[in-house]
Amino acid sequence: MKAMKITQEQTSALRQAENQDHPRTTAEPGVFENLLHREVQGIEAQDAGAISAPPIGGGMHEIASLLQAEGAAPARELTEKERTAMENVDSLLTEWENYADQLAAGSQEGGLRQAYGVLEHIESGVQKLKQDWPGMAKDNPGMGSLVNELEVMAVTEKIKFNRGDYI
Repeated sequence: MKAMKITQEQTSALRQAENQDHPRTTAEPGVFENLLHREVQGIEAQDAGAISAPPIGGGMHEIASLLQAEGAAPARELTEKERTAMENVDSLLTEWENYADQLAAGSQEGGLRQAYGVLEHIESGVQKLKQDWPGMAKDNPGMGSLVNELEVMAVTEKIKFNRGDYI
């Protein structure tokens, strides 16, 4: 394969062609500074005016439109089973925060030993939730999915713990 050599004549011809297609425009000195100064003064004048409060009640319309856009169903009364399950899930999520704090403590003051205890408590809590409401995935798919995720996370963390990832 033969290499092509670029000569000075070719590059100067290319530059001339570019200059003819796109002639350079140069502004007079100080034009940009004047324009910038006027814009800054305009913004400062707007800021100096009274601060207007957002319209009352306007936010609720926006929230409602967002909920409709996301396809969220309107709130309904929870059954006793759902309420109990939500309280248990809330408790489990609090335990996850506790677990993360224990892991952050590491081997100081038995942090890993305590973290493993918290992890076992989370795992038993998830199992209890699944036993108390066996048809959760069918009755309330969102709650079923959340409990399933909690179970997967607990099993994964237990595997990591037993493998020695946190030592």
